[in-house]
Formats: sequence, C-alpha cells, structure tokens
Amino acid sequence: MKESDRKAVVQEVDRTPFPVSNDRAKYASLINILKGYEEFILNTTGTIISSNLEVVNVTGYDEWEVIGKSISIFYTQEDRDRGLPDTDLAQADREGQVITTGWRVKKKNASFWAKVKLTALHNSVGVLTGFGLIIKDATHKALYQYRMKRIRNEYFNLFNNTYTGIFRFRMEDFRVLLFNDKALQILGKTENRQLHFHQVFANAKAFENFIQILQSNKRAQSYEFLIHHRGTHDRWAAVSCRHFEDGDFVEGILIDITEKKVQMLELERLNYELDQFIYHASHDLRSPLTSILGLVNLIEMDEPARVIYQYAQMIKERVNHLDGLLKDLVSITFNNKAGLQPERIDFESEIKSIVQEFPVQNQPVEICVEVRHEGEFYTEPIRLRTILRNLISNALKYHNPHASPPYLKLEVIVKEGKATIFAKDNGIGIDEQYLFQVFEMFYRATTKATGNGLGLYIVKSMIEKLGGNIKIKSSKGLGTEFRIELPTRQ
Repeated sequence: MKESDRKAVVQEVDRTPFPVSNDRAKYASLINILKGYEEFILNTTGTIISSNLEVVNVTGYDEWEVIGKSISIFYTQEDRDRGLPDTDLAQADREGQVITTGWRVKKKNASFWAKVKLTALHNSVGVLTGFGLIIKDATHKALYQYRMKRIRNEYFNLFNNTYTGIFRFRMEDFRVLLFNDKALQILGKTENRQLHFHQVFANAKAFENFIQILQSNKRAQSYEFLIHHRGTHDRWAAVSCRHFEDGDFVEGILIDITEKKVQMLELERLNYELDQFIYHASHDLRSPLTSILGLVNLIEMDEPARVIYQYAQMIKERVNHLDGLLKDLVSITFNNKAGLQPERIDFESEIKSIVQEFPVQNQPVEICVEVRHEGEFYTEPIRLRTILRNLISNALKYHNPHASPPYLKLEVIVKEGKATIFAKDNGIGIDEQYLFQVFEMFYRATTKATGNGLGLYIVKSMIEKLGGNIKIKSSKGLGTEFRIELPTRQ
C-alpha cells in the first residue's frame, strides 16, 4: 500500500465517529497495533464509543470494559481532581489536536508513562462529532532516556572534574577528539583545535613506544612521559588509557606527576653521587690501608719486643676490619649500579674455590658440600660468589667451639629452572626475637660479632637483585639454617 493511501485510510478513520468495517481501516489499525499504539473513538463529551482492539494491550482493558467509560479512566486521580481530562478535550477542540506526555493509569491502577495524541473529529460541514485518541506506552523509552541522561551527566561530571585530565584521540592519525579542562591545564594547552596527541610528547621515541604498547596490549597503564610545552621547567604526566577498536579511538586519563618525577630524579641523582663517592672513597682509602699493613709487616719482620708485637697485631686487626668495611661498601655500590651478566654456574667448583680462600688454620669447622644438578643453571657470578662467601665466612666466624665437631653443611639442588641453596651450621645461633633484624644494614645479632654488620644485608640485597629470596631459621646456641632460592637467568 502506498503511503498516500495509508494516510487517506487514517484520515478517513479519524473523521468517522464509529468504527469503519473495511480492509483498509483494519490495516491502518494493525499498523498502529504493531507500533504499540491503542486507538479509541470518543464522543463529544469524552466517552469511549469504540476501540481498534478487542483486547487493549497497552492499558490492559478488554474492549467491553472501556466502551461507555470516560476518557478520565486513563488519568491519575490527581489529574482528574485538577480537571485535566476536560482541559485536554477543550484544547483538542480548540486547536484541532493536542499531544501530551505524562503519567497515565492502566487497569488495576498501574501507572505508566504515556504519549497521548487527542484529535478533534468533524463532519463534512465542520461540526465536532467526537475525538480520536491514540495512546502509546513510552515507559521503556522514558526509562532509557533517563538512564542515558544520568550516565551522560555522570560522564560529564567525571569529564569536567578538576583533578583528572581526560582525553580521547583517533588512532588512525592521532587527532585529538577532546581534552577536558584539566588535561589542557596539565599539558599547558589552551584548546583542542588542530591538535594531535603526538604533539604533547617532548620525545618522539617515547610516543612511538607508547603507541607500540597500545597496539600490542590494547591498553597502557601509568605510562610516564615528558610533556612538550613552552615553559622553562620540565613537566611530566602519566597516562592510562585503552584502545577501543570498534571506534578506532583511544580514551583515558592524564595525571600530573611533575612534582613526584622531579623528586624521583633528584633522589636518583643523589643516589648516583653517593654511590660514586662511596666507590671512589673506598678505593682511595684502601691505598693508605695497604701502606699501613706493609709497615706492620716490616715491624713483625724485625722481631720486635712482645709489647710492640702486640700493638702491631692490634693495628693489623683494625686495619683489616676497616679494609673489610670498605670492600663491603664497594660490594653495595656494585650491586646498586652494575647490571646482570649471567654465566653458566658450576656450584661445586665455585664453592670449593671459595672455601680455599679461608686459611686452614682458621677452619676448625668441617665443611660438607653436596650438589645435585638436574640441568644447567645461569646467573650473575660475581653476586653469587659474594653471597656464598658471606655465608661461609659467617659460619666459620660464629662457630660454636664447644660443638663436637663444629660443621657447615652446604646443599645445592638445581632443578626446574631454579637453584635452592641450604646452608646449615651448629654455630652459636641467633636469638629468635632478633631474626627479623639480621638483614638490616649495620645490625649485629650478637655481642661476639666482630664484623661491620653489612654481611647479611649485602647477601639479601644481591639475592633480590638476582630475582631470588632468602629465609632464615635459628636458635641461640643450636645453630642457623639459611634457605636461598635463585631463578636461572640465561
């Protein structure tokens, strides 16, 4: 059916105060039914005299229940008290048609949001013969619009908040689609027009890396970059965002991290300078210590008197202590600065080599070594040797002279991509209440300690640098056990 024919049918129905029994009228009513409309014909006083449905699907009435009833049955009690039904009829008579939206009432007094069209019907000479009433249930649409409005308001509240910068740009050409005021403030911009996202990066390589992350992961998390701006001081931002492939755009947030970044860079600079100072000072100070040790050796060669020999031994002991401290400081600096250069490790040969560094006369401790390799193991050798050397040195230094005999058992198991090292002794041990402190810098767990309190601190720091962990169990007078796990780093 042509559109002109359909309109003619509807107009014919609108002009007729009674139902029209023909195919075209039924077709027009069917169209309205499919659209979710209900149609009624009213007389001049607003009484319903016909309906297009045998069962009314919007208001819930059967046709026989509405025939002869006033239009007011569809209005709320409050609207009836205000005389709104008569007001709407009068307006339709006066203006020819009135369209309203508002709460209406279904059967059993159930409310719904309705869109209502009330049309005045006239005969051929222009006399009012009744009204055509069309009702549509718009509740779902109204709720949808309400929810969309609320979501939109929440979005814009977030978008316009003064603490977080929000942006969106097109992935195809990086054209900025929007910045909120905070984002513009962070980036030192005044407007979005003709702006591309790569223009806010001071470093082109940083932007390329950022885009590669987005392309690979479809998101970026807390990506830090130096902002391109005209100011005299560097400004930094962190961006977290997501690539929406359907729309091919990127949306996310910006946070100003300039203050934090400046503090971090300053801390890195100070740490670097401190490491440099410790490194050079340690090397420079070891030179005069070597000279002092040489003089002490000359004194010993001259077979001095007993008192002078004792003094020389005391000097030698303190110089060696200071030399050990300087070596430990160099180890800390090395661990902080040097990268990892893994090599294949043979634990048995490494441990035997380290044990030979300690004079036989100072080793009343029996050292047992057991190594089981189930595959190759790779790690950074200098740090590993330092770890093993400190563990062996501690066991020898703090052995229990009353044990029979004093021992150190070293067991290494290389399996499934990691090495597990057990170091167990029956030395003087550590009181359990102090175990949580033993890895702290300059901490000494016993008054008998002659070291500088850096050994276990260095051990733990280097183990963590290698990606491993260390655990300790100890009881005073019974001994100590360390368990170290290191991943292979081929």
